[in-house]
Amino acid sequence: MLFSFGATANGYAQNKKTNIASDFDKVGWKVGIQSYTFTRYSLFDAIDAAADLGLKYVEATIWQTIERGKEERFNPWQMSEETKQKIKNKCLEKDITLTSFYCRPSKEDAENGQTEKLFQFCKEWHISLTTDPVRIAEGPGSMDFYDELCQKYGVYMFLTNHPKAHGSPYWNPVDVLADCKNRSKYIGASVDVGHFMRDGTNVYEAVRSYTDAGRMYHFHFRDVDRCDKEGKDVALGEGAAQIKELLTYLYEKGATPVIVFEYERDQDEPLKYVTPSVGYLHQLSKELFGNRRTKNSNKNETVKLWAQNARTEGGLKVYDKDTLATIHGWNNTDQLISWNTFSKKGNYIVRMKYAEPYQGSALTVTAGQQQLATLIQPTNNWNEYREMDLGVINIPVTGEIDIKLQGIQLSLAKDEKGRLVHKEALPDVQCLSLIPTKEKATSTPMDILKGFKGKPLFNGKTFKGWTGNNGDNSMKWFRIEEGAIIGGSIEKDIPKNEFLRSDREYSNFELRLKFKINCADDSYNAGIQFRSQPQTEKNKEHEMIGYQADIISWKKGALYDEQRRWDFLGTPLCKNPDYNPKEWNSYIIRCEGPRIRIWLNGAQTLDYIEPFSDCPHPDAQIGKIPLTGYIALQIHEGKACEAIYKDIEIEKIK
Repeated sequence: MLFSFGATANGYAQNKKTNIASDFDKVGWKVGIQSYTFTRYSLFDAIDAAADLGLKYVEATIWQTIERGKEERFNPWQMSEETKQKIKNKCLEKDITLTSFYCRPSKEDAENGQTEKLFQFCKEWHISLTTDPVRIAEGPGSMDFYDELCQKYGVYMFLTNHPKAHGSPYWNPVDVLADCKNRSKYIGASVDVGHFMRDGTNVYEAVRSYTDAGRMYHFHFRDVDRCDKEGKDVALGEGAAQIKELLTYLYEKGATPVIVFEYERDQDEPLKYVTPSVGYLHQLSKELFGNRRTKNSNKNETVKLWAQNARTEGGLKVYDKDTLATIHGWNNTDQLISWNTFSKKGNYIVRMKYAEPYQGSALTVTAGQQQLATLIQPTNNWNEYREMDLGVINIPVTGEIDIKLQGIQLSLAKDEKGRLVHKEALPDVQCLSLIPTKEKATSTPMDILKGFKGKPLFNGKTFKGWTGNNGDNSMKWFRIEEGAIIGGSIEKDIPKNEFLRSDREYSNFELRLKFKINCADDSYNAGIQFRSQPQTEKNKEHEMIGYQADIISWKKGALYDEQRRWDFLGTPLCKNPDYNPKEWNSYIIRCEGPRIRIWLNGAQTLDYIEPFSDCPHPDAQIGKIPLTGYIALQIHEGKACEAIYKDIEIEKIK
């Protein structure tokens, strides 16, 4: 009778609720299941069990059944595209990442091109290869051959051990180190705890030797009750493998190998030992992290947050290992990079190590309820990493805290018309450092809008404080009714843009107002100018030059550069805020230095940092972008339409 492994996993399913994977992330462990543990079941059963246990990773095995009751097997050389997509969909459904897979390519595979196809598959799937190929001195199938493929495709290869009696080429750790020596970073060691112990090898010493050589990359993990050929698999902590000492050593060394459970005992009951082992490992991770927290609480020291230990959302990928690990694929504002760490209260310089060859990208750093935003300075290429101080963030309370990176605008590149637009990727990130400092914080509270203390910019009765941008020619298109300014006309078309502007200029401020539109269709067009100047060109005296919070039907809450770049700026953060043009809508526009934030009906639609306030725009006619100017209300040329504005308030920001 088949064992109901699902019941055992579900009995431990509270791990998902306590976010066990996040606790493993804190200590840099990628913990999962080797699917061979489910050799009498299927790859999909291993994926289901890992998800039920609260884990995020699975390592596949060559030739394993993919789905119970079906003939399909995991074989990169033979799987159809439909089967590959089915596996990807299963992983997506269960929030599982295939971190690697085990396969032993032969010398013939190397000679006929099949091994290279294997590496192409690994690159396509962003996975590593766990293997133990026959050792060949030179030519196809040699370690130089494999190293060349690893470098060509950017694929890591873990050399693992099987029993000496079975003819394993890597039963002796000395041979693993010999084949790693003088080879690229992509070649490293995998430790199968069970096979080493049954061969009489001291696992702790093997791990130390691999770690000292910088090659400890991967585990097939279990505990064994004795270190000889009669040893039997047992749950972690119940055997003789010195699991606690081994993992404590790795943690203190900063090594972060992949850890996948592989049990071969009682395979009808594949979770019999895995389930308690996950519990043991979880408890140990909390103990190790707690010890570091206690140590750090006694002194303010630099906190290093490595890419290898980050939590990522939105399809971001981590490539390379340990301190060389880098987060790639950051190409939209919905993606998130975060770490949970321990820190004492105080101010910290936030320093990032990254690569980004394009200009104009920007991101926010959030620590608890404090946030700072900054532009990212470009590097020469994607292979050049540099460090940049992003600002000084305040951490108000000692304890655990989440540090988050989120993109707010993509980097700049020319479109098909030769215009600079925000369409390229955000940085590849390798490390974030929090460095104690006595410098003043540049971060601000996340709930900054709650502190608004605005003063009326419009008294609801007269145009005091306002003037027509083109004198009386503009003023005839504006009137006051029921405490609101109405621009335009519902009786006749508007021949050209008209603006009602403030009498004085503003630099740093928070502006709030309400607006609605009276128009027969969706052709309406209006907006709020700020940091703007009157156009001085002949026959364009009615125009204004500068930023505009746009009011149009097809791009809500957008920032337009009127009469200057003639284009929308930044990257939208909320594409579909609640909005009805015929009802009252609220706009909040907050300007602090080069940073401009816009909220429409309470939803933040834009967080923009001007790249050309300190340096001139590449178009000499545009030059540097000024950060001061008038505020103005617009009615756009076009069909008969009225833009109605009221409750206009402003607070100057020092």
